[in-house]
Amino acid sequence: MTTLGLIGAGVMGRALAQNLADRNVTVVVFDRDAAARSRAAEDSRLIVVPSLGVLLGKLPKPRAVLLMVNAGRPVESAIADLRPHLERGDIIVDGGNSEWRDTQRRTADLAKEGLDFVGLGVSGGEEGARRGPAMMAGGSEAAYTRIRPWLEAIAARADDGTACADWFGPDAGGHFVKMAHNAIEYGVMQAIAEATQILQHGLGLPYPVMKREADGWAAGNRASYLLELTSDILGRSDGETGRPLLDVISDRAGMKGTGGWAVEAALSLGVAVPTLTEAVFARTLSGQPERKSVVERLGAPAKKGDAKAKTDLGDALFAATLVCYAQGFQLIRAGAAVHGWVKDLGRAARVWQAGCILRAKFLTDITAAYSAEPELPHLLASPAFAKIVAACEPAWRRTVAFAASQGIAAPVLASSLAYLDAMRTAKGATSMIQALRDGFGRHGFERVDKPGTHHADWS
Repeated sequence: MTTLGLIGAGVMGRALAQNLADRNVTVVVFDRDAAARSRAAEDSRLIVVPSLGVLLGKLPKPRAVLLMVNAGRPVESAIADLRPHLERGDIIVDGGNSEWRDTQRRTADLAKEGLDFVGLGVSGGEEGARRGPAMMAGGSEAAYTRIRPWLEAIAARADDGTACADWFGPDAGGHFVKMAHNAIEYGVMQAIAEATQILQHGLGLPYPVMKREADGWAAGNRASYLLELTSDILGRSDGETGRPLLDVISDRAGMKGTGGWAVEAALSLGVAVPTLTEAVFARTLSGQPERKSVVERLGAPAKKGDAKAKTDLGDALFAATLVCYAQGFQLIRAGAAVHGWVKDLGRAARVWQAGCILRAKFLTDITAAYSAEPELPHLLASPAFAKIVAACEPAWRRTVAFAASQGIAAPVLASSLAYLDAMRTAKGATSMIQALRDGFGRHGFERVDKPGTHHADWS
């Protein structure tokens, strides 16, 4: 496929179009906004057209059109505009962060007319789109086969040269994996934020020292894009005031929906992702106006320093990060089992090795773990990662205790540790929950010595 239509010449769309042009793909671009068309036309290699009709007229049949518009109504509108003009065998590729259930519905709906729909998760931001993103596709395998050459041409490359693009099964397989990617991203970013909060407000360190600590966190096999970015942020000053950048940024984080969708999906699938959920709620809490009144009434907690906390943080952060990845992979596994998507978790780890926001050196080891044991029940059950977590555990526990003693909210660092403890406890506290439910509502309980549902004599 050497000619492609692209609708949506915003930041991401324009960057992808230029990436495609670098690989000798002819890109015909349309955007409803004249200013966006004008900016795209600055690259003479792109064929920028004034209408959808002209765009479709320039594409060889069967046609492929890539949508780079916002999720939700803009995607619906673009499909509605395209639909009357498309023919059997044409492909629509949605490259936005659409909710996976919308992708399932659109795939089934368009298939009635013989049209293929591909949900394409694209990660890497503007720079990734321009130089090489990670891409997760879902749709019919035949449709993926047709667009695979240009996906692999523009994708980032792992250290072994493998293209960071792959197919994850029919309909919404790709968008579901991208959603899980973003949920892990929520968790890792919150863990990093908690660690820097401990450095600054628990230990009172200045920004230059905090930056050196962050550089240490990213050393060796723990290196990742998000940690590199963290170090950069800690060393940056505000261009207007000259103050440290973090001092002028408000303590309120936004979100676009993928984290919440992941939590909803986990609940519906019956898979536990408590740490990723805590990260979503941490963002929600950051915007709660009630925080101001609580601060005024309660004041700040008493604090007690501990010099050792600084050396513990790197291990705690890495262990919490691995738990975030582990929970995300469990979510992908559960979705694949129910919806018939690709079950090879190593495939997701391989795609994320470069180009995307989650790119990290240890993803090579995660890929190897799932390749060596395709039925690996849990990432933390891998001998290699079980050993890493065990080594990090003492520092992890001290860090969570220190944060609590300082009155520093560390929901992801604490939740990830609680998750580890719950996963490796042979008999936990839920026997009490079963007894309580039977006691007040006759809901019954399971026994350890025989099958079936049983009741205690509460008389």
